[in-house]
Order: sequence, then C-alpha cells, then structure tokens
Amino acid sequence: MVPSQYHDFFVASAGVAGTLIGLLFVAVSVNPRWDDDDPDRQLEFAIRAGLAFVALSNTLVVALFALVPATNLATPAIAASTVGLSSSLALAYMIVRAEGTVRRVWKLLLIGVQATTFLLQLVTAANLSTHPHSASDLQNLAILSVVFFLIGIHRAWELIGATETSLLHTLAAAIRQRNSIRSATIRGDPVAPDIQDLPPEDR
Repeated sequence: MVPSQYHDFFVASAGVAGTLIGLLFVAVSVNPRWDDDDPDRQLEFAIRAGLAFVALSNTLVVALFALVPATNLATPAIAASTVGLSSSLALAYMIVRAEGTVRRVWKLLLIGVQATTFLLQLVTAANLSTHPHSASDLQNLAILSVVFFLIGIHRAWELIGATETSLLHTLAAAIRQRNSIRSATIRGDPVAPDIQDLPPEDR
C-alpha cells in the first residue's frame, strides 16, 4: 500500500499522463509525416511516437495502480517496466533491420537510454516486492515517473516541432544565431533587414 504522503503526487501524475497521452494521439493523427513516402522518415516518426507513448503510458499505469487501495505497487510497476523494456528492444530491432536508416547509431543510443531507465524501474520494483515498506524504493519509483514524464515530453516535442531536431538542439541553434548577429553588429557587418527592425537589446 502506498503511503498517504504520495497520494497527491500520483493523483497529479495520473492526470498529467492521461492528458499528455491524449495530446500525443492528436499530434500523431494530424502530423503530415505520418503519410510521408520516405520510409526512413516514417520509421523515425514511428520511433519517436512509440518512445513517447511507452514512457507516458508507463507513468499512467504506475500512478493509477498507486491510487488503488491495498495494492502492492511493485506488481504493476514490474509489469509496466517489462512492457516498456520489451517495447524499447522491439524498436531497436526495427532500426537494426531497416535498410538505409539515417543516424542509426544515434537512434539506438536514444532507445538504449530509455531502455536503461525501464531496467532501473524493473530493479526498483523487484526490490519493492521483497521489501514492501521500503521508503527509498517507493521514492525511486516516484522519481523515475518524473524521468518518464521528461522523456515523453521531449519525444512529443520532436513530433509536433516544425524541425527535425530536438528541443535542446533548437535552443542551441537559437543561441548561436543570436551570438552571430551580435558579433556581426560589433564588427559593423551588414545585418539582415528583419534583424535591423528589432530593438538593439533584441538583436
């Protein structure tokens, strides 16, 4: 049974996970890349959608079972982590089997990171099954739920974003562009017309 101090956390987790999964379905259904004729782009899109769905559904399952009275959270956590780990391995197998996959190593690395997170959840849940009153294992499961939220949100961003890059890559590119504009202004080089219209502090 989950202690009462975690009740609000899992209530919030269940609500957020359900909402994000619904938005993920919408993003997948309206995204034009779903009907792309390029097999590699279709595969990349399917992988991103699959990773986001598995991460968010894992958090939803754990949160919902945590709210069921007199339930040992270890059992559903073991089941959810096993399904997540199996799904990650299946996605990795799809990449290995696909011909001409672009950035194959990078994609496998991303899946490997998520699979490692599922493995940590599996080990933590197994420890919780043998020590049902372990506060540290329960806290680790809650922390891993937050990690899965971050993974799911990151993958969802890649799905709905206009670019093919991640959120961090987009932010880094924006910072580099801002620095290059500032350097050009200091050197006195011509600046693009749309930049000249901006206030000096925004250039």
